[in-house]
Amino acid sequence: MATPLQRLSSTYLVEQAVLGEQSKVVCLRFGQDFSPECMKMDEVLSSAAQAVEPGCSIYAVDVREVPECISEFQLTSPAQLIFFFRGKPLELDLGAGPQKKVEFTLSSRQEFLDLAE
Repeated sequence: MATPLQRLSSTYLVEQAVLGEQSKVVCLRFGQDFSPECMKMDEVLSSAAQAVEPGCSIYAVDVREVPECISEFQLTSPAQLIFFFRGKPLELDLGAGPQKKVEFTLSSRQEFLDLAE
């Protein structure tokens, strides 16, 4: 069963989510909630949320509500993921060297589970 993503609608809530969690990875999806890319990404993330919940919290951030995130995280794609642990962005091996952002739309639950492990 898909779990609705918790939405962070202010800079304060984004900071609390990233800095407040000390024992789990925090995954933030940045974008505009009603863009096709974000809707697809949210569907994938929601379908995986329960499976990763013991070790990863997933949140959605609409950059229209929190525009400061665009410059803070140098967001350029319609839907992006950034993973944090203890307040710091994690580097991911996405096949082209270490990256701090996933800048493509995930196509499946398994694709996210592979990233989150």
